[in-house]
Amino acid sequence: MIEEAYVSIEIAKLLKEKGFDEGCFFVVNSISECMMPVSWSTTNSDIKDEKANLITLPTLQMAMRWLREEKGIAVIPILSSVLDNEKFLWDVKITVAKTNESYRQGWTYESYEQACETAIKYSLENLI
Repeated sequence: MIEEAYVSIEIAKLLKEKGFDEGCFFVVNSISECMMPVSWSTTNSDIKDEKANLITLPTLQMAMRWLREEKGIAVIPILSSVLDNEKFLWDVKITVAKTNESYRQGWTYESYEQACETAIKYSLENLI
């Protein structure tokens, strides 16, 4: 069964700090790390109770789209190589539209999701 890939809690916190306020169907308690579904699309600004320590939990694709559309930063996973005809290794390219600069870390990741997560974190910490 294929499951949706969500950002880590660390990335969810960074996204909120940087202004991410898109509708999500999951929230997470930033202290207990308990993930909870919500019955309607919820944004960070919809969460009024600060004591609840809740933040929205977007998918990797939602975070990458927000970076692209709102911040002009494209996260582009790139197939690096194939091992033993059955396992992929991934690299990632980050391009900033405003400056037309590109970044590549030159590392390989064993999963597409790991490559995306690392690039999203780099973008949030260093480019915004």
